Amino acid sequence: MKYVDEGMDCKKVLLLFLKNIWIAVLAAVFGAIIGGGIYLLDHVVLSSNREYQAESELRLNFAQDETGEAYQAYNGYTWNDLMSTNLILNATMSYLPDTYTEEEVIASTKAGILSDIRILTITITTSNPDMTKEIMKATNLSLVELGEREKEFISIEVIKETETKLITADSRLLQAVLTGLTIALILSLIAMALAYVLDDRIYVPGDLKCVTGLPFIGFHFTNNTEDVKKSGKAILLKKLKGDMELNRTYLMKENGVIDTLELNKKSSVTEEICDKLRKADGLILIIPYGKMDRTSLAYRIDQLTLQGCKIVGITIENADMRFMKWYYNHL
Repeated sequence: MKYVDEGMDCKKVLLLFLKNIWIAVLAAVFGAIIGGGIYLLDHVVLSSNREYQAESELRLNFAQDETGEAYQAYNGYTWNDLMSTNLILNATMSYLPDTYTEEEVIASTKAGILSDIRILTITITTSNPDMTKEIMKATNLSLVELGEREKEFISIEVIKETETKLITADSRLLQAVLTGLTIALILSLIAMALAYVLDDRIYVPGDLKCVTGLPFIGFHFTNNTEDVKKSGKAILLKKLKGDMELNRTYLMKENGVIDTLELNKKSSVTEEICDKLRKADGLILIIPYGKMDRTSLAYRIDQLTLQGCKIVGITIENADMRFMKWYYNHL
């Protein structure tokens, strides 16, 4: 509750978020892989969920009909419904073993006319290759019989029949991939947002205000100086180090001998250290960038103050130069 009224450094949170946006991208990729993988596992790998499909094409040789009623009765919109009527289904069932039910045959059969009204396409889909083959054969025979029996036709003949094949993927695979990607992306973005909002580690001077009234002296750099120079941030490094030295010189003039103490979450302050620090006229705390949380820092400051150590300032050590450049508007 101590930080409730502090507000949020939106700029810092946004920059940290953009810096690690690759996490959300990676999560989205993994989500897509998992979504597609679950679909393939469920519909292809697991034998109980596999689907087998066969297709056939039949030529409809219509009898001469000046009124055009036959073409209207047997068009692309009605064939799928006709397949489940007694006109065709009874003959189909007569060619199948008694173990088959009408419901299974109706559910597995799809009929339609794609372009040419004289070409009928039949698609049979079941969970068993032998079942698919037998229903296809029975359906074709019943349609040939229909052509011989009904006056609207001269004949119906099978002109093409494909082998039964396993359906490995269809349009639903893409849907599964997109669903997995979307869910993973949303969850990762929410998790990252919560993590950065609740993160109380110290990155910038503003993070120090709620735990200490100590002046921020500047950024302290001891490591990776050569790496910074190679990355083109040498000018920024020079400015930050210059500000640090200027402020440190002023504190020495005002207080006298200045000592420093590097703090991190694992460091401990012993009696021996406190004796040494009390001898100095002032103490500057050095905390690591992005590794020290404000709660731990507040505790250490209270302990040092109780031990009679005079803290005159605080610095952040080895900050991310790229982050600093963007945070301070290309300083």
